[in-house]
Amino acid sequence: MIDYINGKLIDILPGSAVIEVGGVGLSVEMPPSEAKINGSVGQEVTIYTRLLVKEDEIHLYGFSSPEERKLFNLILSVSGFGPRLALSLLGILTVPQLYVAVLEENIAQLSRAHGVGRKAAQRLVLELKEKLPKVISAEELVVGPVAVSGSRLLDEVIEALCALGYSQGEAATAVSKAYEIDKEASREELLKTALKSMAQGNS
Repeated sequence: MIDYINGKLIDILPGSAVIEVGGVGLSVEMPPSEAKINGSVGQEVTIYTRLLVKEDEIHLYGFSSPEERKLFNLILSVSGFGPRLALSLLGILTVPQLYVAVLEENIAQLSRAHGVGRKAAQRLVLELKEKLPKVISAEELVVGPVAVSGSRLLDEVIEALCALGYSQGEAATAVSKAYEIDKEASREELLKTALKSMAQGNS
């Protein structure tokens, strides 16, 4: 498996990019939202990849982060979902948005993706709701690098919520939201905010 490629970004088109590695131009299929790397044309970039071989075709898919690739691989495990639908979802939703949409069973938001109808969105939720928190932790949803101490803090708050009877998925979603609201919050403040958001969600 090719874990990642590092090279000069030559060109980017809707849904794909060309990256030069060792004098060879590699065509990488990417979510449409990856157009954000357009500003790096001519510069060195690192793309996390997934290689898929189907019959006589080879496809190289690229992502801006390991977490995005994890979610792509997880979506492929859902019956009826192939690379095209997975890229479509990642093209309109960020990893945190897709994570929360699945855990909150937001069918309307998921079915906004091209080619994903309500039945497909419901199947996605059904098959991923329990798997998702086990594959991607709450701290991986935070945009940008998180200090080790910050990761421990999030884990502690999630554990506290689980001890109160909430599921891992509910706790991870609430803590991620609380952290986004205030990244400088203490353990107690994060716990309070997370509990408040879950209480509102259940009201």
